[in-house]
Amino acid sequence: MSSARYDYQQFLNWLHRPERSVSEDARRLANLVEANFDRMAASSRSKSQRSIVLAAIAKDSLHATSFELPAVTGTVQSGAWAWTRLHSLTVGPFRGFRVPETFDFPQRITMFYGPNGSGKTSLCEALELALVGSVDEASSKRIPPQRYFANLHENRFETPALDAVDAQGQITAVRADSDAYRFCFIEKNRIDNFSRIAAKTSGEKKDLIASLFGMEQFHDFVANFNESLDGQLNLVATRQQELTTRRAALQHDQLTVDGEAQAVQAITSEEETYAGAFTVGLPYSQLLDLIGSDQKPGRQQELAAQLDGPAPSLYSVSSAKLVAAYQAVEAEQKRLDDVNARLSTKTAETSFQSLYNAVLGLQAKIPDKCPACETPLAGDYRAARDPYVQAHQGLAKLKDLAALQTEIGNVQREWEVASRNLESLISNFAQRVGADGLSQDERLCYLSAPGVDHSKAWWRASLEQPQGAKSMAQKIVDLASQCEGIDLQTNSALANRAQLAQERAKLVLAGQAVAGFLVKRVELARQVATARQAIANFDHANAQLIEAVSQEAELMARDHRIKVTYDEFLPLLRQFRSELPGTLIAGLNTTALGIYNEFNRRDLDGDKLAALRLPTSEDGRIELSFRAAPQANVDALHILSEGHVRCLGVAILLAKALDVRTPTIIFDDAINAIDTEHREGIRETVFQSDRFANTQIIVTCHSSEFIKDLQNHIGDGQWTAYYLMPHAGDNRPRVKGNEHTMNYLAQARTALDIGDWRNALGAARQSLEMLTDRVWNWLGKHELGQLSLPLAKRGAEPALRNLCEALKKRLDDARTFVHQDKAALVTGLGAVLGIPAPSNVWLYLNKGIHEEANRDDYDPHLVRTIVENLEALNQLKLRSMTVAMAAAAQAAVEEVVSTGSTPTKDRKQLPP
Repeated sequence: MSSARYDYQQFLNWLHRPERSVSEDARRLANLVEANFDRMAASSRSKSQRSIVLAAIAKDSLHATSFELPAVTGTVQSGAWAWTRLHSLTVGPFRGFRVPETFDFPQRITMFYGPNGSGKTSLCEALELALVGSVDEASSKRIPPQRYFANLHENRFETPALDAVDAQGQITAVRADSDAYRFCFIEKNRIDNFSRIAAKTSGEKKDLIASLFGMEQFHDFVANFNESLDGQLNLVATRQQELTTRRAALQHDQLTVDGEAQAVQAITSEEETYAGAFTVGLPYSQLLDLIGSDQKPGRQQELAAQLDGPAPSLYSVSSAKLVAAYQAVEAEQKRLDDVNARLSTKTAETSFQSLYNAVLGLQAKIPDKCPACETPLAGDYRAARDPYVQAHQGLAKLKDLAALQTEIGNVQREWEVASRNLESLISNFAQRVGADGLSQDERLCYLSAPGVDHSKAWWRASLEQPQGAKSMAQKIVDLASQCEGIDLQTNSALANRAQLAQERAKLVLAGQAVAGFLVKRVELARQVATARQAIANFDHANAQLIEAVSQEAELMARDHRIKVTYDEFLPLLRQFRSELPGTLIAGLNTTALGIYNEFNRRDLDGDKLAALRLPTSEDGRIELSFRAAPQANVDALHILSEGHVRCLGVAILLAKALDVRTPTIIFDDAINAIDTEHREGIRETVFQSDRFANTQIIVTCHSSEFIKDLQNHIGDGQWTAYYLMPHAGDNRPRVKGNEHTMNYLAQARTALDIGDWRNALGAARQSLEMLTDRVWNWLGKHELGQLSLPLAKRGAEPALRNLCEALKKRLDDARTFVHQDKAALVTGLGAVLGIPAPSNVWLYLNKGIHEEANRDDYDPHLVRTIVENLEALNQLKLRSMTVAMAAAAQAAVEEVVSTGSTPTKDRKQLPP
């Protein structure tokens, strides 16, 4: 019931406002309920349980309770956040996590996906506990936290550790705060409940907004107050009961004083036990020295000074690979020279080969005469020798020449592969060492510009060895060896750094434990002092009560006071509950309307909302009007489909998150509550638009298709993905972080880097399908979405090439449409289609995904060019035109009108 308690604390803020003029006793009773909230929440109105509990508490403590606003209640100001984004979460043992697992949130978007039972719910509950301080599911089921949070196999749990990054970029631990962080969560259960409200009775619909914001517990808490306390109040004074109650309290204080020494010894023993567990035989005093302080630094401060510096980086180069590459190109060059030499010895034979082929080429035209002298080949008067027979015989003798010509082609290709491999190694080396043509080091100058020319043996200049000095190639290999040695030292330093970090983390935990021991000592001293003071002052403080034991009027006055107070308190509590929906959604109409329309951006314009009015009381309705009839207000729950109601619920929650400027929004399986038709709109609105560009988003989902779409539509460097899988027999969820990507271009690049040309082309084609769909949608936003496309049959999808051609033609024909990405887009589509220069690009894209036997190898350069072209297309923002862009477009239109030509300024070019 923790969330209900925080709502009740907000009621206290509301109740104590001066303009409400609430009596002191009503405020006292409200404060008393908060102080005994758990006892109150555990009771219900059945058989007057709530009245019994509250009456007993009021009789005992109402008069002694302060009417001032308790310090525990506080209002978090909108935008006043202690951190800017979450940094990492360590969870386990906790619920489904048997051992600690750490999840980092380095990017704006973090995705957790996997099948049911893989740990996603446990992860979200860990975030909820760390941020809010409780888990609603545990509270609603009335399961003790120790049992609900405990891992079944470990029979215990550790409180999840959540770190965040503050405004100064420092990592800080997150302190749970229900008021501040409750609107960070958008949960599937809430969306489901909200969508089912339409089928409930009018009386149940009053909890509409409360169910959406997860405040049903507070509504239930208020509903369980009985109409009056009269049945529990004794209007006949019970003086002796009051006196006995106070004497029992005095006995408790005496026990507290008598047990002081034993309690102190218990704390001391606990401290020494902890120190011994930290290091065998370590006294507690030495543990304090290790932890240290600002005045007396210890080992912990020493480790912090060593670890706060930047970690060294690695070169990751190989001298052996360089040597092998040089040897390979030299070997291929020698083969090429040998074949060329052999071919040159047969120069004369080449002429005869051409002659024989020419003679045979005339045989079909002049089959019965000599092609040179026209002498008949048959009859009495005929040529002495048949030239065609002689040509056939001559070609048979020149078979070796044909084989040699084929061999030189194969050797040439292998030579080029070896040359490019050496180029790649040198280029990678140059990047690793930061090669610069202006460097004083001749090796770095050479690496920055090695003079690569694949038409000749470009590397041989580096093999030349001046007299008495090493060749440049040998110097480069020596430099690689030096880098390898440095990497060995760096790896050793990094390993030692990890050990120091573990030691520091252990000392940090010890410091937290020591602080806990100190708090125990201070609290014990306070309790003993309070008890001693109560014992010393008992007779004096209760003198009037002792004298009035026989005075029934005083007891009657007390109970009457409680009755009057409760009769004032209960209507105020119900009034606050009634006004709570308006408080929660105040000022959200415009934002929620905009988000809802963005979710449904592909609906007809008339079906989008023109106005949205959220209820200001628990009995109010959600009213809306459509653009097709903006003056007609309708009940949203009556007119909207279940899918649209769910979208509206998500829009309201997101609007609230924006209103309080929450830095992080957590989608707890909420995507699966949305139908497939609207998921694309939600993806574009939440994950791709500027509205949430500065908000960290954490999403759990078991739909791999949705995760795939996210990874393909969100720019590189903006997301991190964790794949959770059920355990493999050890009762530990399997966690994979960023080990596999569903991004087509990333898959294509990975395949390209290992020479897997076929899979690179397959992923490239999938990426092109996605990109064309994105371009088509973008054109639609600029009123250019109508295309002329041939279809194979009714209901068939357009062929990908036809779509590419139609998109390019639409852009070419839209001469008055000016956009910063238009030129680059036209060029990129032309490169795919082989325009203006014919190429095998489309053949590769079309054939690369099909299996064929005995296929020739793909041209690596062309495959690389295809992937690079698509990567360039994917980098285009394709945003709607801003005011400045619209002005440029207008200027372009004027230029077309005046000159009749299409403006070409600022067109970006893609690689061919």
